[in-house]
Amino acid sequence: MRKPFEISTGAWWLVPDGRTIAVSSFHESWLASHPAIAGGALHTVDFVQKSGWLSVTQYSDGMLEVISRDILDPRQREALRKLLEVNGGAIKKLVVFVPVIDGCLTAEAPFTADWERLSRNLDAFAGKGT
Repeated sequence: MRKPFEISTGAWWLVPDGRTIAVSSFHESWLASHPAIAGGALHTVDFVQKSGWLSVTQYSDGMLEVISRDILDPRQREALRKLLEVNGGAIKKLVVFVPVIDGCLTAEAPFTADWERLSRNLDAFAGKGT
């Protein structure tokens, strides 16, 4: 059994409370095969926005891609922090997407060693304080 926030290479759903759900192929395929959970969402972004879960993909080269509906939301932010803390050794590069923000935030490891800096970068990416 996995520890909270623990993932490996591949696609995952991350519930902000730490539960991780492995996706055997693509997130959209998982949504199609779990209509009761998907609640009508057909695409990853739609489900992320409706559910508050994070879409997480860990690539074999150490890149981690995260889609969050609102990176300023304290629960989403804390889930990202814990995800990086638990899996930090395997993550070399972080890419964060937020559907309502153009572009993405990228950061290089180490993340947990300087969470405050990454947190400030996330705030700037989200336009907080501008």
